[in-house]
Amino acid sequence: MIQYVQAAIPLVWMLPLIAAVTVRYLVHDTRIQRVLAISTAWSVFAVALALFFENGWGDTDAAYTRDSLESGPILLALHFHQAVDGLNAVLLPMTAAIAVALLLSIPRSDLRGDTAAQILAVEAALLASFLSLDLGMLVVFWIASLVPLWRSIRRSGDHPLFVVLTLTLIATTASLLVAVVLVARDAAAAGLTNGLDLVTLVTLDAPGGTAAGALFLFAALLRMGIAPLHLWLTAAAGRAPGYAAMMALITPLGSFGLARVVMPLYPDLLAQMSGPLVLLGGMTALYGALLAVGQYDLRRVVGYFWISQMGLVLTGLAALNASGVAGGLLQSMSSVVEVSGLMLIALEVEARAGTTDMRLLGGLVHRAPRMATGFLLLSAAAVGFPGTVSFVAEDLAIQGLLHAHELTAGVILVVTAINGITLFKAFKQTFLGAGSHHAKSLRSFEDLRGWEYLAAIAMMGTLLVGGFMPQPLLAVRQGVVDTLKRMEDPHHPAGHGHAGE
Repeated sequence: MIQYVQAAIPLVWMLPLIAAVTVRYLVHDTRIQRVLAISTAWSVFAVALALFFENGWGDTDAAYTRDSLESGPILLALHFHQAVDGLNAVLLPMTAAIAVALLLSIPRSDLRGDTAAQILAVEAALLASFLSLDLGMLVVFWIASLVPLWRSIRRSGDHPLFVVLTLTLIATTASLLVAVVLVARDAAAAGLTNGLDLVTLVTLDAPGGTAAGALFLFAALLRMGIAPLHLWLTAAAGRAPGYAAMMALITPLGSFGLARVVMPLYPDLLAQMSGPLVLLGGMTALYGALLAVGQYDLRRVVGYFWISQMGLVLTGLAALNASGVAGGLLQSMSSVVEVSGLMLIALEVEARAGTTDMRLLGGLVHRAPRMATGFLLLSAAAVGFPGTVSFVAEDLAIQGLLHAHELTAGVILVVTAINGITLFKAFKQTFLGAGSHHAKSLRSFEDLRGWEYLAAIAMMGTLLVGGFMPQPLLAVRQGVVDTLKRMEDPHHPAGHGHAGE
């Protein structure tokens, strides 16, 4: 098993990176680019799925024992240390599967080398981020995951959006790099050999101090799109080149950063900020829900719905108890699948109708019953329909909030109801009714084809299987339970006695 892991861990992110470079710069035939991109995505998914089953299937008490690949310093101070554990084992096949679905759903005429390369490059950066246990490597790949989106928007000629994304990239890069420098300084003063190794850094008391923790927290909230740091994400969701942008926008990287870096390294900071963060998460969830219900563009509806879901995720994580954290992490994963499915359908509507303005649509259920059914089922799953992963996640998150944040728990229930109204309204305007004058002219509008249909079924199946068999997914909380116990222990250096179960 050790030899297999040593080969599979770097392979799972190096394969898409190599393929991205190949289809962008070395292969110019469109058909070969498509075949290479899709075959690589399938290969990466197979490797990621094998890593998940190798590490996380079976008895959850023994699940997700860490399998690591470690070597000496590379590129100055970076230390190559990557591992599969409870926080990333599920994220690997999930991210790889989204890339497969995306590449299979893009119309052949749109799947050019630059689009395929961007999807593969973002996939590689995300997978490497999830695997990295060296803080320097994690930061490098975190920043790199935004660069393809930034370049795509620059080429699109949308200057206002380009300015917003540039500021977002600068803010992310500056905050993360300054934080790493502060951490490295403290690690060097403590005499640590591998000063940026996250496993080693846990032994220090808040490396880099409160300033470093605050910078990491800021970067995570920015990537999640927590209000008021959400404007870049909602603007890109509505205006960026859709298929090329989706991988970078709908990702659990922000919540993963909270669980991987902020929670274990800065428990005191997180404990002090617990109340404000829960309040901020609840306000973001309500804000996103209220704005989503008033949108008339289907892509913007999905974008604001994602913001609302990330607010819910933050409330669970900030509750600082096992139920809340497990619910937050599980909600983060399920939201990626649900919102990716909804966005894919929105992009497929746009590819066929030339618009996602719901005022110009309607009546599409007669021409595309599969598409309509997929949107309805994914919408039901997204708002926590019983039997789906979100139902389990929301239940856990609300249980965690009820310990000390009853008002926010009530707000989350209201938010879920509003989101349900929003998605049904979007379904009704897009797919039901007689249709607008514009919609009546869409005689050539096609239903989901081949792989598009199978991708929608796979997403819905994943949500159902996860809802009925959540045990392997719930093991994600094992990676943070020790941290919570340390925070509860008044005799531990990081203990404070405020976080409750």
